[in-house]
Amino acid sequence: MYDRYRADKRASLPPDLDARLLRELKEGIAAARVGERDHVVFHTAYADVYRALPGYVAGTDWSRGPCLHVCTPYDLETMPGKTPGSPLADVFSGLRTIEAVDRKLFFWAETPQLAAHFTARYGFNVRALPLPPPRPESDYAAAAEAGPVTALYLGAAREEKGFLHLPDIAARLYESHGRTGKLRFVIQCTPQIVGYVPSIKAAIEALSRFPAAYVRLIEAPLGEDEYHAELAACDAVLLLYNQKNYRIRGSGIAVEAVCAGKCLLARRDTFCASLITHGGGRAVDGVDDTVHALAELAKRPGEYRERASTQAAHYRRASGAQAYVRRIIGQADESRRVPFFPSSIAGHVSPVLFGSAWTG
Repeated sequence: MYDRYRADKRASLPPDLDARLLRELKEGIAAARVGERDHVVFHTAYADVYRALPGYVAGTDWSRGPCLHVCTPYDLETMPGKTPGSPLADVFSGLRTIEAVDRKLFFWAETPQLAAHFTARYGFNVRALPLPPPRPESDYAAAAEAGPVTALYLGAAREEKGFLHLPDIAARLYESHGRTGKLRFVIQCTPQIVGYVPSIKAAIEALSRFPAAYVRLIEAPLGEDEYHAELAACDAVLLLYNQKNYRIRGSGIAVEAVCAGKCLLARRDTFCASLITHGGGRAVDGVDDTVHALAELAKRPGEYRERASTQAAHYRRASGAQAYVRRIIGQADESRRVPFFPSSIAGHVSPVLFGSAWTG
């Protein structure tokens, strides 16, 4: 999603973008004839949306309008739509002064970790709204039980997603698991928008030296059906994302992987690792840990598949489409009560607080 967005944004942002977005928001709500009992959801909000909100509230009778729910998967560092003259930290700091907040305007984030971060830092309630499963359970066929265990890397070849570790991991498992047909890798290595940086180029070259039966490289972008076919056919998804970028940020690939009943190999202390709730995968610290985890998976694939299946069922129950809608509508109903927000937060804010409709 982010790479596709950046591809559309290589030209300079139009100077009147915020005004245009504000106008389209007002016109869209009017055209849809939504009223005060309706709900409008921005499920992937960029910076442009947050900048337009104060103008919308100031220029309308918001109390008679629909409830607006604004959700983002991004922290401020990675959020698209930033402009040099309007620092996002200032924009977010100003949101808590909007009278409509927690009455008709509700803020959400895709992960409990990101919601807790925004709430503690900017002084207004941001609640967790986890992504619902993107496809029905029946769309995900189980991986073949015969043959080698398949570890899959999906998405662009990016340093922050641990791509540079893949050649070393593959090399260390080749003699014991590659030659013997116990394990194989399928690795998507399409370029990010800036192309291949030298380190990524070198990693791809190193991976290409392995036999194709052990390391299969996907060099072209995948269509939706191709993407889901690769996901359905694998046993484990490699999510070795670094902690700096992904400690609180969400990952659509991780959510799709857990919903598909796949084992997750994720970097410890990241959002991706928090999805490993029933032993369907391992939280790892580095190359040594990842090599050990893959060897264990290849040793007991049936056991890990069963855990991953239980994990998928748990996520689908907790974060299905019905739960998604209930959180949104339930939070608006809660807003009729007297809101509470602490004057300060000391210590750790547990993500459990954000698992239900929480008002303060």
